[in-house]
Amino acid sequence: MIPSSLTEVSDRNKAIKTAAKDYASTEYEASVASHMKLISDFELSTPNVNYNLALSYHYNGQLEEATRTYSGLLNAPDKELASFAYNQSGVILGEEKKYEEALESFKMALIKNHLNESARYNYELLSRWLEENPDQNDQNEEGEDGEEQQDQEDQDQQDQDKKSDDSKDGEGDEETEEDEASESQKKDDKSGEESQQEEDSEEPSDLESDLSDREKAMEKMRENLKEMNLTPEQAAQILEAMNAAELRYIQQNQKKATKRPERGLPDW
Repeated sequence: MIPSSLTEVSDRNKAIKTAAKDYASTEYEASVASHMKLISDFELSTPNVNYNLALSYHYNGQLEEATRTYSGLLNAPDKELASFAYNQSGVILGEEKKYEEALESFKMALIKNHLNESARYNYELLSRWLEENPDQNDQNEEGEDGEEQQDQEDQDQQDQDKKSDDSKDGEGDEETEEDEASESQKKDDKSGEESQQEEDSEEPSDLESDLSDREKAMEKMRENLKEMNLTPEQAAQILEAMNAAELRYIQQNQKKATKRPERGLPDW
């Protein structure tokens, strides 16, 4: 019988050949799957396997996964491999129009390995292009600011919509407040009517006070008549005339309305 260890070695070698073949034939989707199998099934998570996986992600259009895998290789002990990872990261950043970050990534690739001609070419080409097109970098920064502003506007709109929904939910509460305001208005109106009635009730009191003053004046007049040494007949005639005038005054005031007419209504 063949030992199990030999079978595992055979399967691993077969998986390595399959992954290499998939990558070489530019079958990048299959290459991603075969390299993931090397890592998961055979625990071959070496820098070279991960670099080939990152390249497969990259050329398969899975840029987020590619960037994440490249990032894991930037500090690899193999300086040449780290340089390649920086260079490829710069390529992705350039495709995303993050030119300053891409330029920095190409620079780091040269620092890791000054013989990386691909990184040198990319660095010089991008530097010259930015010198000739300085507005491109400004537009990129404005684009990022615009995206942030748009995100903020979207968030503000969401907050506004939420407030609007909360306002609709609180319509019942607003009606309650309106009802309370209506009750308060009714109380104020009732208080105003009571105050009006009190003012109206003061009118008879003013009349009584006026009559009291006239009675005092009559009494004083009687005393003055006594001092004038008039005959009894003359004094009686004067008093009778004063009493008649007083009676007419009382009758006239009794006919006057004791309550003010309501506004907007006829006198009748």
